[in-house]
Amino acid sequence: MDVDAAIAAAPTPLPNTASLADAPPEAIAETAEEQFLQVTVNGDLPLLLPGVNLVEIMKLTIGQVVPMFDMAPWVMGIYNWRGDMLWIADLGHFLGFAPWYRQAEATTRHTVVVIKPPYDRDQPAQEPPATLGLVVSAVEAMVAYPASTMQPLEGGLEGAIAAIEPGLQPFLQGCFPDGQGRLVLDGTAVLAAMARS
Repeated sequence: MDVDAAIAAAPTPLPNTASLADAPPEAIAETAEEQFLQVTVNGDLPLLLPGVNLVEIMKLTIGQVVPMFDMAPWVMGIYNWRGDMLWIADLGHFLGFAPWYRQAEATTRHTVVVIKPPYDRDQPAQEPPATLGLVVSAVEAMVAYPASTMQPLEGGLEGAIAAIEPGLQPFLQGCFPDGQGRLVLDGTAVLAAMARS
């Protein structure tokens, strides 16, 4: 799917949500919507990235990413992004799947999702948040779900769409059991783990 079209796509409509003007606070909390960007890794595994982590979506050619030596195998290199150095990482490879160049749909152009930690009022102003470019197989669309409907994955994958790779499990927040079992990736946990590697 074209990245520009995915960005412009309207959020998935939710079931009828009547006006919450007179609703008690607990009812508002239960129906509050969270935005997610649906991406695919490893060719066809859909994952949801929380909207609070999203900065930008872009396309890069292989030549725009400068390789770096003696790095983790999932680190593809660096890119000059808005005058700063942006690390580019293969999200699928980091999560335990085959690297992008060994996948059937590999091309010379990468779809990159730039993420950062959510805004934190307690973070000192002089320390800009860490950002990272994640290479994914495709960007699908923005979707929305009521926050209260996310389910943890502790008891297995009842609503999930596929067996979870061991490398993927620590980076999942939960799953939306909507018939497609959409897995929610914890973007902040991915950033922290990549920074430690």
